[in-house]
Amino acid sequence: MKRTIAYLSLLFILGVLLYIANPDYGLKFGPGGSEWLSLRYTDNYYITHGLEEVGGTNIVTDIVFDYRGYDTIGEATVLFTAIAGAIALLRPWRRDRA
Repeated sequence: MKRTIAYLSLLFILGVLLYIANPDYGLKFGPGGSEWLSLRYTDNYYITHGLEEVGGTNIVTDIVFDYRGYDTIGEATVLFTAIAGAIALLRPWRRDRA
């Protein structure tokens, strides 16, 4: 009996989360319709001018490596520094034995 109630409550919570995540009925994260298009002008620019300015056929790769190249290099530097710092902190200390 307890297991059935647990499964039904889990199913109910999942249904509520799916309802909330649906953009037509639940929460809306930002404006919609024509107002959304006016605020997302960079997306339309990348899509319409990406092929002729960059020459690549994959728009995601064009954006990451051409339009946002410096940002990508900065993110890679931060990630490498964080990994190197974590390795340096987690590495066991060595003591010199004489």
